[in-house]
Amino acid sequence: MKYISTNKIVHDLHFNNGKRYTCPECSKSRKKSNAKDLEYYKESNTAYCFHCGIQFSEYKPYDKKEYVIPKWKNKTNLTDKLVKYCEGRSIMQETLIEMKVYSDIEYMPQVQKEMNVICFPYFFDSECKNIKFRTGNKLFKLISGAELLFYNQDCLKEYSDIIITEGEFDCICFIQNGFKNCVSVPNGANKNLEYLDNYIGLFEQIKTIYLALDQDTKGIDLRDEFIRRLGADKCRIISFKECKDANEYLMKYGGLEFKDLLKNSKQAPIKGIIYLDNIQSDVRDYYKTGSQSGLIIESKEIDQFITWELGRLAIVTGIPGSGKSEFVDYLVTRLNLLHNWKAAYFTPENYPLKYHYSKMYEKYIGKQFNEKYSDEVEYDTAYEYVKDNIFWILNENDLSLDKILENTKYLIQTKGIKILVIDPYNKIEHQYKDSETQYISRFLDKLISFGKLNNILIFLIAHPKKMNKGEVPSLYDISGSANFYNKTDYGFTVHRLFNDENIMINEIQVHFQKIKFKNLGEQGISELKYNYINGRFEPKNESNKEWDNSNWLISDIKEKKDEWKDEPIPF
Repeated sequence: MKYISTNKIVHDLHFNNGKRYTCPECSKSRKKSNAKDLEYYKESNTAYCFHCGIQFSEYKPYDKKEYVIPKWKNKTNLTDKLVKYCEGRSIMQETLIEMKVYSDIEYMPQVQKEMNVICFPYFFDSECKNIKFRTGNKLFKLISGAELLFYNQDCLKEYSDIIITEGEFDCICFIQNGFKNCVSVPNGANKNLEYLDNYIGLFEQIKTIYLALDQDTKGIDLRDEFIRRLGADKCRIISFKECKDANEYLMKYGGLEFKDLLKNSKQAPIKGIIYLDNIQSDVRDYYKTGSQSGLIIESKEIDQFITWELGRLAIVTGIPGSGKSEFVDYLVTRLNLLHNWKAAYFTPENYPLKYHYSKMYEKYIGKQFNEKYSDEVEYDTAYEYVKDNIFWILNENDLSLDKILENTKYLIQTKGIKILVIDPYNKIEHQYKDSETQYISRFLDKLISFGKLNNILIFLIAHPKKMNKGEVPSLYDISGSANFYNKTDYGFTVHRLFNDENIMINEIQVHFQKIKFKNLGEQGISELKYNYINGRFEPKNESNKEWDNSNWLISDIKEKKDEWKDEPIPF
């Protein structure tokens, strides 16, 4: 369940049996992370942590996610082939033994047979939490249902400076060269950052973070996400020259030059200061490929006019009842499902939140939010998905933009959100110290700067002035200032149509009035129908009689098998 604290807006609470609970505020940054110092008072529905002193209201405990715990058998065997293979990669047997690496035979689902594997056990607090299995031709598997965490994660509690790599072999290379303060991500440059979400608190006391990630496109994307989440002021970037990663660098240059990697690292770009070296990879990529379109939502009627990019401001308008909030929710669910863009909402008009949650549920599941139409499996599936991907912001005592952005920054760091929806503009507590036009200009500048510096997409929904019936408003019709049009990156109007009796029908037009950069789209009008069953938007096509009421959380695309060659395994 979600709950609201007196000084934090959104959290997940970890429930434990007994009189006390682990505190979500301080437990993950403590050495005794399982200490139960949070006491719940049923009479007042509040909770208090006796360690950090935080107080919670509207508190409802829920069952903690249960992870599979692998049985650690303390295996130490290393085959001669594995030892020779690793020595060929400049990794010594002593280091493998130190990190409890071992050889085994494991069933690999990608090829549906048992194979020789190298095994990397993942420990935390002296307990084996997961094991990664790797074949010689780079098939990988983790324990199904086990927790995702950093490889060698215990060092996050022991050192004030740490190194983050993209693979276990890279991490072992640093450890072998005396850098015991090194961790690896568990799943490569993958979009699933559960390990960072769950253990973000361990980074609070870290002073310097050296990012030693692969120097390919996905590695650079992962590096940038760590910088966004952990703070550029803490991060330094390690360069492997022309090499792809740490292991390749060690093999080519040897241990002496390897030890200088940290000394030769560069400060991550600091907000407000940009050196050309900091964007060298971006410049080179642009030189080679030119302008690239943004991401699509797989709706031809919409994608032909607009594609999406982070770091942008989108302003949406439309007369009351036109469906602008529903349309933004539709865009958010598509961007979330297709590109893993988590979202935060400031939407006072949708309170109590059960109303807005039901709308999101219907878009994801495709059925009405009612036990008459959905079953318990669908209910649980949606609940587990939404709680990890959609978050809400509301501090009833402070509705200012500064407070909204403060809470958004917290969710960027702890949950990795990439979308902020402010719905609507007039529900923010505005404090005019000059003219309305000047205030709106500064307001939009603050949003634009926040979006760029934190690399998130911001939707701002704003009502137009009173319009004549049937008239399509433009961004210039938003009350207060022409800056709503002038300063936004994306600008569009959601307009619901009327029939001959002047009654609104379920057909809408989306007027894309402004796309600032031509590589991201162009002006045009999308004609769509609104699906009353689930709030989705579909093509206006008279021959299309079938609504899309499918469950979007159940993919009908079979998982592709990794490419591999049936060749002898070196270990």
